[in-house]
Amino acid sequence: MSDAIVVERLVKRYGELDAVAGISFSVPRGTVFGLLGRNGAGKTTTLECCIGLNRPTSGRVRVLGLDPTAPRDLARLRPRIGVQLQATSLPEKANVREVLELYAAYYGIAPRPAEMAARVGLDGKLERQVAQMSGGEQQRLALALALQHDPEVLFLDEPTAGMDAFGRRILWGEVERLRDAGKTIVLTTHYIEEAQRLAGCVCVVQRGTIVAEDTPAELVAKHGGEATVTIVADGFEPGDALRDLGRWTNSGAEWKLATHGEPGLALAAVVTHANAAAATIHSLDMHRPTLEDAFIAITGEKIGEAG
Repeated sequence: MSDAIVVERLVKRYGELDAVAGISFSVPRGTVFGLLGRNGAGKTTTLECCIGLNRPTSGRVRVLGLDPTAPRDLARLRPRIGVQLQATSLPEKANVREVLELYAAYYGIAPRPAEMAARVGLDGKLERQVAQMSGGEQQRLALALALQHDPEVLFLDEPTAGMDAFGRRILWGEVERLRDAGKTIVLTTHYIEEAQRLAGCVCVVQRGTIVAEDTPAELVAKHGGEATVTIVADGFEPGDALRDLGRWTNSGAEWKLATHGEPGLALAAVVTHANAAAATIHSLDMHRPTLEDAFIAITGEKIGEAG
């Protein structure tokens, strides 16, 4: 499988600030690649260098074998890629149908406004003006514009920022459909759930550098920590019967188990033991390590903290 995108030692400097400080990665064709990090980590700048909106200070970028910094290559590249930016300026007095038809004309393709509107959950809203649409609806329209010429590679920059739950489900479903159809997708996001659900490979970006790269499952396995079961109960002690489940720690009436195996089975065993001992259970909790746990362990920061 050849690589659709290759980024080597990418640097983008603004004065003394390195917005991107030597990022390298490659994206195989037909995969979903996620850049995960807090706002200001350098994700958008990296994407802009890939699509020709920003010129690198140094380094090399190739998309479908073409150099987006070279005008002739960029002209050949544009019909083959789709882009949804964080904010897209659309003519406010135009309606959904007119915007879709206008962008179809840019690409020299037959317009399919009803079909494209339905794909992004805007069916029945073809006559609505852009000015009357919510921010989330405008984002879904921007996605339709990025898709209607059937690009080989799709770049999505924080695509669900400002979207409600319905809009996120629409977009996630479309990304999954495109992935299954063999399209290549680059996704920047600061939403853990989005990266974990959609991306086959995730790069964790912090202060303009990649600090970890792997599948979501491997990042969790390597950095997410242990699964735990916590019980607060009067009259409970693990005893020999539960010692083999993992490592126990105790603080007053609270007992915490870092499990060796499946935490659900450990939880069942703990409850059975507590009931047999006639213990009074005040609280019971099970925690499986998540990509958010891994992110915090890797970066020392919470994803939602200001950058």
